[in-house]
Amino acid sequence: MSKPNSSELYPKQSYRDAMSHLIGERWEDVWKAVPVAVKGEDPEGVHDVRVASRRLRAAMDVAANAFPTDWYKPLHRVAKEITSELGEVRDRDVQIEYLMTEREQASPGDQVGIDRLTARLEREREEARAKMLAYLGALEEKQAPTETARRFGARRSGHSIKTGNSS
Repeated sequence: MSKPNSSELYPKQSYRDAMSHLIGERWEDVWKAVPVAVKGEDPEGVHDVRVASRRLRAAMDVAANAFPTDWYKPLHRVAKEITSELGEVRDRDVQIEYLMTEREQASPGDQVGIDRLTARLEREREEARAKMLAYLGALEEKQAPTETARRFGARRSGHSIKTGNSS
């Protein structure tokens, strides 16, 4: 029997098999979103990884008792860490976007203050981004994308975390 796609489950399929498939798809969604976050040109890239990782965590929370703890728990922890590690970058992106919108309607005097605050937030974002890239690079070194595909049967369509040396 071939593996079902995301919209298709089989009546005789075990809960573990169904959840393994779903979790594999959720991991794949995370790995697909990571390159845009790493590239750093679109703030929505970080947001997309965080959304995908929260969906993954929800599936993993529900299925925790269906898998061997010794290999499941570390990957479950990684799913949680991904959300957290990208949080500082996302928070700064949201704050900067808000300030830029507010700046448009601010008085010239207030614009100066907004510009200073925005500059500080951009520096903080770069620091957080450097930490994010280091974390994602460590996941690649540990072969996390390959391992999640192996354990949960995701297609692993050549997804790779390419952080380079820049932040």
